[in-house]
Amino acid sequence: MAEEEQLPSAPLPSRSFGQVPGFDGIRGAAVLTIVIAHMVVLLPVHALLVIPGATASLDAFFVLSGFLISALLLKEQAKRGTIGAIPFYRRRVLRLLPALYVMVLATALFAYFTHQWQHTETQSIFSVVFYYSNYYSASDPSPFGLPKLTIGFQHLWSLSLEEQFYVFWPWITIVLLTIRTRLRTVVIVLLSLIALVAFHRFLLFQDTHRWWQILIRTDTRADAILWGALVAHLWIRGKEPKRGIRVAALVASVYLLGCLFLTTEYSPFVFWGGFIGIDVSCAVILLAILDGRWIGRHVFEFRPLVALGLVSYGFYLWHLPVFFAVAHYDAHWNDVVRVVVALSITLALTLLSWFLIEQPLMRWSKKLSAKDEARRTARSAAGGPSEPVVGAG
Repeated sequence: MAEEEQLPSAPLPSRSFGQVPGFDGIRGAAVLTIVIAHMVVLLPVHALLVIPGATASLDAFFVLSGFLISALLLKEQAKRGTIGAIPFYRRRVLRLLPALYVMVLATALFAYFTHQWQHTETQSIFSVVFYYSNYYSASDPSPFGLPKLTIGFQHLWSLSLEEQFYVFWPWITIVLLTIRTRLRTVVIVLLSLIALVAFHRFLLFQDTHRWWQILIRTDTRADAILWGALVAHLWIRGKEPKRGIRVAALVASVYLLGCLFLTTEYSPFVFWGGFIGIDVSCAVILLAILDGRWIGRHVFEFRPLVALGLVSYGFYLWHLPVFFAVAHYDAHWNDVVRVVVALSITLALTLLSWFLIEQPLMRWSKKLSAKDEARRTARSAAGGPSEPVVGAG
């Protein structure tokens, strides 16, 4: 782009953040509302009547993920002038795939040995492990958008959406929307892309009204992640809005609560612009938490929510397969016992995943990153070429 310059070797000014408890609290609150909504599998009275708009919680994940990934990429670019594409994808693989594959294997074995194996089981498994389950499910021709994914896998479309986005996003950050690109250009490009996705979603809903297919496709929902990326560009450069952010966060919270209890995933409202309001509200709350002066951040710093958010990936992976398994073996338990058993098993599997799979691999990933950094430092001191990374300018 004409407005970009070659990145210098010296670090550029940028901001960074450590562990933000409020972010884990957002994850915890989001996964909790989703799990409550999915209790429709366990309860004769639809839990969706309790939190009918729980799909809005997924946007919190998308916006937060877009912010965190973009901020880390931009920080690395500012510090080194380059982004290590291979280390980035290695970190994503070690963080996400092993825990997912263990859950998929367990769910598939359960389906096989309980005679619930369906004719689409193999296709569903492939779509999940290769991250295209959202488009596989959206290809269902049913006018009601009934998902093709077999039991236990229906919630994994959101993982596919995120990972499809992140296949391309680092390269956009490397080549196009770099830390040195003028902020005005970044804002124009990202807002244009957001508007394009939102308008595309609106037209598709007007044309087909197949809410399920539109709800889960990357081309119709990527604007949520783009909002997070936009916030990252603003915040890393210290250009985020500060005046009125606390009041805006309060209004955003009221709006999100209204969406949770007054809308559903098939409400025309969310496709006619409601998702835009949800995403902007999530972005505002992120900024308010980072700002640190908003009193509402204490809600998201509530320790049980933070703890749940810390293990939210495993909890999200396991809850629906466990719910279906408990419903399959239901021995005429009352509702309370059924829910307690299902949540207890989900929590146990989540903790096993966290301590036996996720944490060890995260420690290994950090060791590999430390070795990469040591090699870069040694080569730089020796005046030799740096390791193969992709330049940013």
